[in-house]
Amino acid sequence: MKKGINRVKMGIKALVGVIGGYLGVISTILGTMLGIMASILVVCLIAGICVYVKVIPMFTEAREVVFDNLVNMTEEDFVMNEDTQVFDDKGNKIGSVNAGRFKYTKISKISPYIYNGYIAVEDKRFKTHGGVDLLATMRASVALLKNRGAITQGGSTITQQVIKNNLLSQEQTFTRKVAEILLAPSVEQKFGKDKIMEFYCNSNYYGNRCYGVASASKYYFGKKPADLEPAEAALLIGLSNSPAAYNPVAHPKEAKQKRNDVLLKMYEGGAITQKEYKKAVKTKLEVLQLMEKTSNESYLLSYAVHCAALSLLEKENFEFKYTFKNKKEYENYQAEYASVYSAKCDDIRSGGYKLYTSLNQKKQKKLQAAVDSGLAYNTEKNADSGKYALQGAAVCVDNNTNYVVAVVGGRGTKDAYNRAYLSARQSGSSIKPLIDYAPGFESGQFSPSTVVNDHAIKNGPKNSGGGYRGNVHIREAVARSINTIAWQVLEAITPEYGLSFLDKMHFHNLSYVDNGNMALSLGGFTEGVRVVDMAKGYATLANNGEYSDRTCIKKISHVSDGVIYKDAEEKTQVYSKGAAWIMTDVLKGVFNESYGTARALKLNGGQITAGKTGTTNSSKDVWFCGYSAYYTTVVWCGYDTPRAMPGTYGATLSGAIWKNYMNQIHQDLPPKDFEKPDTVCLAKYDSKGNIIEGTEVTGDRKRSYGMDYFATDILEDTTEYVDNETDQSRQNKARSKLEKFEKMTITSIADYYTFTETYNTLKNMIAVIKDDDVRKEYSTRCKDKYDSLKDESVKWKDVVKAYEEQRSEENTRLAEEAAAKAKEERETQTRKTRIALAQTRIKKLAGYDSQPSNVKDLLEKAEQAVEACKSYSEYNTLHSDYIRSRQKLLALPKEGDPTSGQSDTDSGTDNSDTE
Repeated sequence: MKKGINRVKMGIKALVGVIGGYLGVISTILGTMLGIMASILVVCLIAGICVYVKVIPMFTEAREVVFDNLVNMTEEDFVMNEDTQVFDDKGNKIGSVNAGRFKYTKISKISPYIYNGYIAVEDKRFKTHGGVDLLATMRASVALLKNRGAITQGGSTITQQVIKNNLLSQEQTFTRKVAEILLAPSVEQKFGKDKIMEFYCNSNYYGNRCYGVASASKYYFGKKPADLEPAEAALLIGLSNSPAAYNPVAHPKEAKQKRNDVLLKMYEGGAITQKEYKKAVKTKLEVLQLMEKTSNESYLLSYAVHCAALSLLEKENFEFKYTFKNKKEYENYQAEYASVYSAKCDDIRSGGYKLYTSLNQKKQKKLQAAVDSGLAYNTEKNADSGKYALQGAAVCVDNNTNYVVAVVGGRGTKDAYNRAYLSARQSGSSIKPLIDYAPGFESGQFSPSTVVNDHAIKNGPKNSGGGYRGNVHIREAVARSINTIAWQVLEAITPEYGLSFLDKMHFHNLSYVDNGNMALSLGGFTEGVRVVDMAKGYATLANNGEYSDRTCIKKISHVSDGVIYKDAEEKTQVYSKGAAWIMTDVLKGVFNESYGTARALKLNGGQITAGKTGTTNSSKDVWFCGYSAYYTTVVWCGYDTPRAMPGTYGATLSGAIWKNYMNQIHQDLPPKDFEKPDTVCLAKYDSKGNIIEGTEVTGDRKRSYGMDYFATDILEDTTEYVDNETDQSRQNKARSKLEKFEKMTITSIADYYTFTETYNTLKNMIAVIKDDDVRKEYSTRCKDKYDSLKDESVKWKDVVKAYEEQRSEENTRLAEEAAAKAKEERETQTRKTRIALAQTRIKKLAGYDSQPSNVKDLLEKAEQAVEACKSYSEYNTLHSDYIRSRQKLLALPKEGDPTSGQSDTDSGTDNSDTE
């Protein structure tokens, strides 16, 4: 018994110990949790204080914004923005950019697929929330904290989006977000859900100048918004999300994918049935693009929008590129640029902007009149478009402010296509100063007095007229526009070096294909150059080599955000002052020398000018680029689809327009010379174009015979090492090619051709190296490599001979096939023409009330045409038609018979032979 009691006592003690242990653990856990909670409360308190200190001012500011908007809020605040307006240099309104096709539509006349689709995609709880979706707002708030106050995702309801688009700025700020949330309940209470959805559908932009669902429905589908089907509604819903990215005209694949994504959300949200969904995703993407007549944008307006888009992209730190290493880099950039640029232009055209420009309406009228009168002799018009066939474009830059002051994109005012910045054309010789000669002066390898031999160049250019002049100074070569000299200059400095100057002056349309392209020396670009870029390039020369990034935009404001952009000019010293001034002095000779190509274009009153003509092959494009100390003006003329203009040159057509305009704007301006930099001096030169030591002259002394200008800074930088540097460049190029040559093997006919061609090229590259030791080493290595494959090369020569014989026979066979095919096509065309002629002449036998006086001639011609078809299957039908028509005609009373019912002078039918 005693033992039993002891055991019970021991059991109770153990149980109490266990329970005590558990209670101790629980006490520890509770203590730890209380400690953690206390720490969290302290942290939250500190965070709350910090948030309070930081957020309360923003909250207060947001409340002020809300109050200001609520006081005067009316339904009109939610209707379309006013058109974007453009102002000239005096602050006068030039005009408005039409915000697009717009018609306000009541919600009752909008398809349920549209507004229910928007709810499914944009705001699932739209019908139940009070203007603010608390769940979406909480998600956005968490993201806000994670990203240290930066707004990275939405949370906005449709009500908030309507408020943001119509009452507040577009900035992604905490203050604006709070203002949205505070305003939303009041807006819902005042207008109701149906009106808010009505505002939303009417305020969205759908691309292609369609503002609001009614205009978009009409443009894309030719329908009223009430009649839209699910697939059509989904396309518009997706399109309003990003008009540029999902434009069904420009990007049909992306638009269709977005449409189908929207359809899925519409189905999941109950906006459409499963049957409607399956049918809609299979629907073919088709848009009508029904255009409504709107007034064309003037050249000033379209150029202002273009420049504004570039300015805003620059403000948003878009990285512009102008030259490219390879195809991939070029294509990637072009795709990115096209997307952001078109989106920005769409945004500007959607309304609400004010563009303040440097454009001068008086100068614009003068420049337009000069282009129109200069081309008035040619009245030919395009049959399809009704536009003048022969066109022109011109741009004028104020050299003192560096702003564009006038821009003409074509003849007259009814052509919306602005060729001044949209069209890229071959520049001909007008590019030479910018890519050949000024860079040549900059390199130190050339000066105006440098002597270069004008001679025929294998696989190179020919001169206008076909002749060659032997040794010629650069100064004379520029004035005469000698092609072979320009070619040799660019060859010496390399195309990459020349292109680098165009890159610095922001030339658009440069292609990766132009890298290493020697045709650039004469303006042979892959895509061409724009008139506005040429104007800015020559203005850079006029300003002693300093490029300004100014276009025509001074300031941009927005109806919601106030001033959003102010011009802050950035300048780049593209050419040194000395090189640019010397280039200008050389270009004066184009006007002043007896052999200058623009000697007939001197301005009135002795105004001092410099410039260059440009004429491409067959005169398909003609240019004149000229400038004074006051203004730079560039004029291009040609056909939109290039065609030859025999007898037309830069000086005769574009130059005449340039002279007409420049005389007008310089009428009250005194002659002014270009300011010579202190670094430019005179010196005597020997017959080889080298400075004669000790003849240098400083000051303002004018150039005389036997003397020419040089720039001391360029000379100091290059005199001592330019020869060595040039030779080192040759060595580097030869070494690189030699190393590749030494790794070559011959395993195919193509390899053999490449091997032989590389060997011959490499020998020529090595031959011009001045360093004897290097030249000897490279020559030996080159010959050793060639000899190492000599035996193998002999074998390949036999293979190549057989291959070339086979190719010759194949070419002969192909030529015979082509000739037979051409003969067949000619016979087919002859057949069609003869049958058509017979049908035309048979038809001419009908439509008379009496026999015409030339009835015999008509019948003979018809019979001849029918008989010419005798070998064709259609002959029997034609012959029967002829006999029937002949009988009817001969059965009619003769002309002049009173029974005919018509007089001789009023037959009512034109019977001239139009075959």
